[in-house]
Amino acid sequence: MAKNVSPEEQAAAQAADEEKTKEELEWAEKGSLLCRIKNQKVKEMSLVTIKSKQFLNYYSSYWFNFVPNALKSVALSELLEVRSGYQTDNLQRASKKYEFQELAPESRCFSVIFSHAKFLHKSVDFCADSRETRDKWVSVLNHLISVAKHQRVVFNETAWLIDKFQQGDTNKNGLLTFDEVWNLLKRMNLQISERYAKAIFRESELENSRDNKLNEKEFLNFFERLTDRPDLRFVMTQASSDNVETLTVADLQRFLTVEQGFENVDMKKAEQILDTFEQTVQDKQKEKLMGLMGMRRLMQSRWGNVFKPGNESIFQDMDQPLTHYFVNSSHNTYLTGLQVKGEATVEGYISALRKGARLLELDLFDGEHGEPVITHKRTFIESITLRNSLEAIKRTAFETSPYPVILTLENHVGFVQQAVMAELFKEILGDSLYIPPKDSHRHPLPSPNKLKRKFLLRGKKIILEEEIEEPDEDDSPIDKDKHHVHPHPVAPELSALIGLPSVKLSHNIYQDVNKHPFDGSPSLSENKVYTMFEAAVPIFTYTAERLVKSYPKGLRQDSSNMHPIVSWLCGIQSVAMNFQTAGEELDLNAGLFRINGNCGYVLKPGCLLEGIDPRTMTKPKLKLGIGLFSAQYLPKSEPGKEIIDPYVSVQIFGIPRDETKAKTRIIKDNGFNPEWRDNFYFTLCCPELAIIRFCVKDFDSTSSNDFVGEFSIPVMSLRTGYSQIQLNTGYQHTLDPSASLFVRIAMEEEY
Repeated sequence: MAKNVSPEEQAAAQAADEEKTKEELEWAEKGSLLCRIKNQKVKEMSLVTIKSKQFLNYYSSYWFNFVPNALKSVALSELLEVRSGYQTDNLQRASKKYEFQELAPESRCFSVIFSHAKFLHKSVDFCADSRETRDKWVSVLNHLISVAKHQRVVFNETAWLIDKFQQGDTNKNGLLTFDEVWNLLKRMNLQISERYAKAIFRESELENSRDNKLNEKEFLNFFERLTDRPDLRFVMTQASSDNVETLTVADLQRFLTVEQGFENVDMKKAEQILDTFEQTVQDKQKEKLMGLMGMRRLMQSRWGNVFKPGNESIFQDMDQPLTHYFVNSSHNTYLTGLQVKGEATVEGYISALRKGARLLELDLFDGEHGEPVITHKRTFIESITLRNSLEAIKRTAFETSPYPVILTLENHVGFVQQAVMAELFKEILGDSLYIPPKDSHRHPLPSPNKLKRKFLLRGKKIILEEEIEEPDEDDSPIDKDKHHVHPHPVAPELSALIGLPSVKLSHNIYQDVNKHPFDGSPSLSENKVYTMFEAAVPIFTYTAERLVKSYPKGLRQDSSNMHPIVSWLCGIQSVAMNFQTAGEELDLNAGLFRINGNCGYVLKPGCLLEGIDPRTMTKPKLKLGIGLFSAQYLPKSEPGKEIIDPYVSVQIFGIPRDETKAKTRIIKDNGFNPEWRDNFYFTLCCPELAIIRFCVKDFDSTSSNDFVGEFSIPVMSLRTGYSQIQLNTGYQHTLDPSASLFVRIAMEEEY
């Protein structure tokens, strides 16, 4: 039995951990000598340090020895993870040589993975002088990554502004001159008159320090004046029983329950919330009040979250058959760039799984060393081994979700290596591999709960040889095989492991519903899906009971994505997306799976479970109102570009009858705190399949408007009331801790 730990012992243990972390941080700031491993070669030792708890500094060498090493500095906010041992493509390839293992033993190696503008992400590999040093670096970096992740999810405006202050303080004297503040404002996407900025600068100086410089406290005062929020003042006046810009505990309790739609907020809870977010010292003789800054903090917390309460975590019934759920699916998961050149990499699998993917693709071919490899056929893609891929997949598969991972096998492997492949699946995946019972074809698939922490293999199976699959070959650049005949018979050892056998749809869907095994799973090309949808083929009847996958058409050699909406409207569970290619299509995919704990499975609406075409829903069911007030701290569309002219498009995706788009007016030269106060109204016939996308763009009269940020979410998961919506920005559309939209949402059901 576990020993009961007293509160005193817990506090002592926590204090010891904090002291250890503090010591390790001080050690890392001084730095230590590490060998960089690059191009499978161990470089000379150089100093690696943590600078100001903000940057990882290391030296990078060039191909030519006469060029001096360059100091590289990576922001800790860009770090994704740290891995011990040979856990990157570079180290796995290098470790095949005995000489390398002698120079850089696995016990001393580690890798730092960080996001990169040009790539999916980048890894930097190091070798320490001892295992102890390696473990120390891993511990420090894991702590700093954990802190950075928390800051990304929970926006602390004060901490963010202090960080900006430190960035602006170029000479590190703890003070900012007006010129330093003015340069900082330009970088932060705000264009105001210099005279106005100087006036606020002077007003922000405390009376006892009139030195034409701002310290940290004065800088925060400057920003509070600069970022006045008339929209929030209006909200507070509306919520106040006395029509003033402060809220009493009773006002706040009423605001959170009536306007914001939260349950179980009584007066005691409301007082605790006020104490948490209102940081001004309260007069104990008077009633507690929340002011404007407290309201700003409240809106940046869960009380201003756009999700309907509970929908951001797992809230759906997870005990229905697997076919009843949309499945977050990745296409050509092993690729991180174009589909005709480059290299296959385990990083593609790791990244897709961490983003919530539950279906991955493995394109398998005979390997030169007796074991199958993964690559893209008839292209210049460099291969990776199945063994390394499976080890990476198993290590990462259930970090973000406990629900099953489906591995789709594009099997181009000869008979001999298929048997080797079957052994690899059993050896590496072990008890986590789902072995279908012999009568699995007669019963609906198990539920996500029944299949927790399991891997299902999807591919060709012996008993269905007469129903040869329509393979996912539409993405091959040349010589498409018209006959779809597998050149090698399926090995019995592999066939026994297939939990989702491939089948082919005929021209008679109703016949297929009766004939196909319950665990049968066809694949449909993007063009085929559109054709069936337009021709009103009853695909809905089939997808109500069988798991179907759709995949991009063959012309998409740039790894662009198919639009997922039509597939979802057909009830197709698995829409294979190129996770490395940001854009509207991937945003909508992320939007759908953002709910239900981002677990990778979302329950299909009742009409699709009953096999009904959602386009038959013609009666209005929901009126949706969006009040778009303002935005805060929008980034530039690209670094170095001019200050943006932002506008917001609000778009509904769903059945054709519901699809619509509205735009705000354009605000000139202000990405810092633009204000619109525009209202939009939508009437929806099938809200359960509707996704709303808020997209901020930079207006350009001479070319296409540039993307600034977006947020997508299923309409039925919206919370009514006021919300501060954090935006996804940048090249990869990643969560931005500071950029946000302030909106009000209203809903009214139609009867």
